[in-house]
Amino acid sequence: MKNKNPLYVVKGKEVQAATSIVDLVIKKFNLEPMMNLMRNLFYFLLEQVENTAQFQAVKKFIDEMIAKMMELGKRFGLVTQ
Repeated sequence: MKNKNPLYVVKGKEVQAATSIVDLVIKKFNLEPMMNLMRNLFYFLLEQVENTAQFQAVKKFIDEMIAKMMELGKRFGLVTQ
């Protein structure tokens, strides 16, 4: 099904399609490297988990990071909840 109202990001002479508002913001502000870093950090931390205490510590860290990202999203009007 073709998207009736596509989103695009223009960077110089390059035009990139965005699949959502979040994808648009990530591409517009060139946040792909930061998102990859965060994903790799989360994967690495989760691979190190060997017991419940470690899991709880990693979960707390990830929850705090996501809460901070949501706060930024609210501040810039990207998140409405």
